[in-house]
Amino acid sequence: MKPATARLLAPYRSLPRTVYIQLVACLLNNAGGMAKLFLPLYLHERYGIDYRWIGFLVSAYGVGALSGAYLGGALSDRVSATALAKAFMAVSALSMLAMFLPLPLWLFLPLLVISGFSDGAFRPVNQRLALEPCPDARRPVAQGMLRIATNLGVALSGVTGGLIAAHGYQWVYASNGAASLLGALWLALAYRGNSALPEPRRRQDSPAHGTGSPWRDPAFLWLMASLMITIAIFDQMYSSVGLFLKDRYHLPPQWLGYLFTINGAMVVLFQLPVARRVMRWGLGAGAAAGVLFNGLGYLWLLAGQGPLFAVLMAITVTVGELLISPVFSQLVMMRSENRLRGRYLGLYTAVWSGRTIYAPALGTFIYGSWGGSVLWSACAIATLTAVALQTRPVRAILAGHSGTVQT
Repeated sequence: MKPATARLLAPYRSLPRTVYIQLVACLLNNAGGMAKLFLPLYLHERYGIDYRWIGFLVSAYGVGALSGAYLGGALSDRVSATALAKAFMAVSALSMLAMFLPLPLWLFLPLLVISGFSDGAFRPVNQRLALEPCPDARRPVAQGMLRIATNLGVALSGVTGGLIAAHGYQWVYASNGAASLLGALWLALAYRGNSALPEPRRRQDSPAHGTGSPWRDPAFLWLMASLMITIAIFDQMYSSVGLFLKDRYHLPPQWLGYLFTINGAMVVLFQLPVARRVMRWGLGAGAAAGVLFNGLGYLWLLAGQGPLFAVLMAITVTVGELLISPVFSQLVMMRSENRLRGRYLGLYTAVWSGRTIYAPALGTFIYGSWGGSVLWSACAIATLTAVALQTRPVRAILAGHSGTVQT
């Protein structure tokens, strides 16, 4: 290997082995996520469901994912996390393979909830297995690598899913199940006979912190409240931006695809460099900057008209995303030290998953009622509110972890 290449890869080669195992599992899990992309079309074509009701049925997956995210993390406080990761991937595979069959709607919907539950439950366990063995300084890098694996998996899912769907939507479920099954087999083989691989600590009660539960931790709950606002704003990229580009800018639909291409490319290229430096910049400053870039970036859409302002918006919002992911995951890992870490990660993941239930409905309601100018202005005001809410909790978490406050 050339010296320059060796120096470039060196920061990513000294992580615990379980990090790389979970990266592959994360990639396979997201590469198999194409069924969710085509679910509305499948429900309409296969069952003849009216468009007005499809959203309510799709939310069945979201409800399963939301409940699974917290319960999966909580279970990892009591049960082997490696066993849980294998089980959740296997259940996801079996439920998807079952949905390939010509099932009646009353049987399809429970399977959809089970699929959402197993998918949501896998995520906090995946993060715990990847992040907990790392020292503090290395966790943002591991989280950045997980983000890249997620984005690559989603990109692969979109391409392969479109090709497979051309032969029938039911084959999307078969391929989704096959990818999840491959992930379960990978985990089974990767962890077989590897007793030296670290297993996350369980039942991390601490007399200094009561039960160690996130529900009795005001600083963490305020941080999650701030995050709920932040990710609701972030989600407007997926729900309201496309409507605005069509109505105000009169841009064709492919421009939304271009913006997501920019987003994905920036994550792949810059997530790891940003993750490597957030500890040096300070987590307090990184948290504030990430939230501000994420929310105030939409104001570009009010600064003018045309593709340039849409591109500037996408770049600015993505910069916020690049900061939010490693910073907040690091704060969660810090706060959950010597506590019930699985529940902390489960609640953190549930907040991310839960945005699909309220963020699109809230954003599109504001847009449909009062227009884009009000929506993007509301995003800016909500962003400032989120920064104000998170300031004290972030300081408390940093002070409690190291005895000093980073700014």
